[in-house]
Amino acid sequence: MKVAKLSWTAFRLPLRSPFQTASGEISHREGLILQLKTDDGIVGLGEASPHPAASPGTLQKLTNALAEIAPRLLGIGVERLEIDAPPPLACAIDTASCDALAQANGVSVARLLCERPLDRVPVNATLAAATTAEAAGLAAAAREAGFTCVKLKVGMAASPKEERGHVAAVRAALGPDVALRIDANGAWQAGQAITTIQALEPFDLEFVEQPIAPGQLAEMARVRAAVAVPIAADEDVTSVESARRVLAAGAADALVVKPMTCGGMKPARKIATLADDAGVAVIVTTTIDSGVGTAAALQLAATLPENGPACGLATSSLLMDDLVSAPLSAQNGWLDVPAGPGLGVELDEAKVARYCIDRGEVA
Repeated sequence: MKVAKLSWTAFRLPLRSPFQTASGEISHREGLILQLKTDDGIVGLGEASPHPAASPGTLQKLTNALAEIAPRLLGIGVERLEIDAPPPLACAIDTASCDALAQANGVSVARLLCERPLDRVPVNATLAAATTAEAAGLAAAAREAGFTCVKLKVGMAASPKEERGHVAAVRAALGPDVALRIDANGAWQAGQAITTIQALEPFDLEFVEQPIAPGQLAEMARVRAAVAVPIAADEDVTSVESARRVLAAGAADALVVKPMTCGGMKPARKIATLADDAGVAVIVTTTIDSGVGTAAALQLAATLPENGPACGLATSSLLMDDLVSAPLSAQNGWLDVPAGPGLGVELDEAKVARYCIDRGEVA
């Protein structure tokens, strides 16, 4: 089964609420949808969406790179599609090849990647609020919606005391039975991280994600050793090799794995295997992708061990609309893995046309 045609659509989807990133406020999610057609007529889907904090112009760079790479993929066996490309683009190509192969074999992508995938995956709600009152309100709504795990964005407070008040309000809104994890996105220095996390320990935190900036594994290990709350590495996990370094440094109790950041399904699956062998948990998340990227992350999460931590896949609600005919929606804190072969999602062509900002193809 060989690649006969590659087509792509650049899209721009509106967010329900704008949010701040390192590059400023964003109100839309941009990316590429890749359609890989084989000589057997099977069409595999993939998504290449730059990180929300990526600099302006990143999508155009990905589009240019795909236009250059695509002709070289024609005629190559789908099972052998490995190419040096920016991680989101590598993810799209890898995901589309996995989708096509799984469809050809009449199985899900999760079943293609492991023998006994899960039928459903626990997911967390994500709270990104400007004020403590808003965060507490969102926490109460998540609890009422049936979520048993919530992730709170932190790191913006002026002091550990202020951060403590923020987390305390969310914990009070959640009650004692909902797991609470916090994500600092590397906002703290090591000493500040230790002081702040120790101040937050009474609130029964499940994890602290990326307390300090990536690239400081020795310092991350120092933070981990000094606090009682488990530490999760996020921005430090960008490839199989980077995951190995995190594990070797003893810097984390869990790895946050994003297929879009790691370059696809197969590299992400290798990272999950490395973590499992080391006794380290894995949390699969999206980068606020459309339904195609979310389906890929869900299929990956379905290959994880049962009873693992909730994954960050309940992100479709952050978008005003989607590109798939049946968006993946969490029910009582769970996402069901689609029953159909491949990724299990189909494009809504009318919506793809509505949000299209560019197109291209080679055949």
